Amino acid sequence: MKKSPLSISMLQMYGLAMFYFTANSVLTVIFPLQAKDHGMPEAEIGIMMGMYMFICMVLRPWAGQMVAKHSVFTIMKWLLVGHAGALLLYIWLGVDSLYAVRILQGFVTAFFSMAMQIGITEVLRDEDRGQGMAMYSLSTVLPGLYGPALALFLWYQGDMMWLLLLVAALAFFPLLFFIKSPLPKTKKDNASFTFKEMFAAMKVARQHNGLVVSSGVMLIGASIFGAITAFLPLYFVTTGTGNAALYLFLQAIVVVGSRFFFRKHIPSDGKWHPKFIALVLVSSIIGTSLLALLPMIGSFIYISAIFNGIATAMLYPTLTTYISFVVPDAQRHILLGLFLASYDLGFSMGGMVMGFIVQFVSYEMMFATCSLLGVVALLYNFTAQKVNANIKQVSIN
Repeated sequence: MKKSPLSISMLQMYGLAMFYFTANSVLTVIFPLQAKDHGMPEAEIGIMMGMYMFICMVLRPWAGQMVAKHSVFTIMKWLLVGHAGALLLYIWLGVDSLYAVRILQGFVTAFFSMAMQIGITEVLRDEDRGQGMAMYSLSTVLPGLYGPALALFLWYQGDMMWLLLLVAALAFFPLLFFIKSPLPKTKKDNASFTFKEMFAAMKVARQHNGLVVSSGVMLIGASIFGAITAFLPLYFVTTGTGNAALYLFLQAIVVVGSRFFFRKHIPSDGKWHPKFIALVLVSSIIGTSLLALLPMIGSFIYISAIFNGIATAMLYPTLTTYISFVVPDAQRHILLGLFLASYDLGFSMGGMVMGFIVQFVSYEMMFATCSLLGVVALLYNFTAQKVNANIKQVSIN
């Protein structure tokens, strides 16, 4: 029986995602500060932070196959155990575990997000899928309202005990929301886990112009988001201008508000909407351009939180919803994984590559580079004008 996107059982799924990503929102702020405090250079911090999404990128296509083979419910059960293990490892080893924890987080998140999005696709009606994806995306960014501010508050207290207690609680909260969740338990009898199927799916992906273009836009957009996530707190601390907690709070408010109030406006018809996506990319360009001008505009920097928040809120659910329609049903698990891998690769590159620009040039130049990337994505977006809304179904042979 199909669910309503705002039913009690679906709200339970969104709650599961919210508490899972609360841990990520806290540690994403703490890890760069803790690493810098222990003498790690910006380039290495970028690599360490980018490792998370790089691992996601490598495992995402495999995750789709595993979910199909073993069911969303079964995969999620073991993922949450792994999530708890990663956080407990950080509590035990502290700063010495940063690389290991980021790798473990990447492993778990690759499967978690795939399981959640496939689950939403299966339990909602087609016409509600856009709303469901928007609500899931909302639940993943809702921790941005309180996670970074709480993390910075505990960090500046100078006592790690309270921070570690918070991390310990976040290791187990998601398990409570998992119990009696509506996650599907069905398996696909013909699901496999082979390199042959992977390469065949990549061949299919190249035949879909819509999949190629949307993956390119997602790759570039995610690299911008990754750079902001990895270096904005350090940028504010280094320049001594602005308040990172306030900025991230304002950005999170915009993200949450946009994904909730505009959820019905996210295209859910399987068509490519270049003008809609262009508006999202222009918002990103304005936001990063303002960040590059931080030394000159001072307190006006908080305006950029609005533009970056809109871009962050709308790009991911818009492209993910589009892809959920255009990929063939028979290969949905694999091709959705390949598409989401483009987001992971972009996000990881945002930390890994931009870290070198920060270390050898400046933060301002790094954000200016992000603006240039936004322009490239904007132009690339319009190459998809001729994408057919009803892309033919291509079977893997």
